[in-house]
Amino acid sequence: MADPSTSDLVRDAAVGDQRAWDQLVERYSRLVWAVVRGHRLGQADAADVWQTTWLRLVEHLGRLRNPDQLAGWLSTTARNECLRV
Repeated sequence: MADPSTSDLVRDAAVGDQRAWDQLVERYSRLVWAVVRGHRLGQADAADVWQTTWLRLVEHLGRLRNPDQLAGWLSTTARNECLRV
């Protein structure tokens, strides 16, 4: 069986599907960590930014204009949170 598309996962996660959410986190965690580590934050700040990035996604799941471009959205959000910290 093929992996679901990012759009499908975003749509399903937006209506409360925990499995879809878990797949999104698994699929994009390394990307978010790479962005955060690239800003050379301390461990505690990096962990906070990582969590905040995922929180921002939860807050915006139902409003993403281009769910297939989630990688770019997460990268930008993580970068902005790093700069904020």
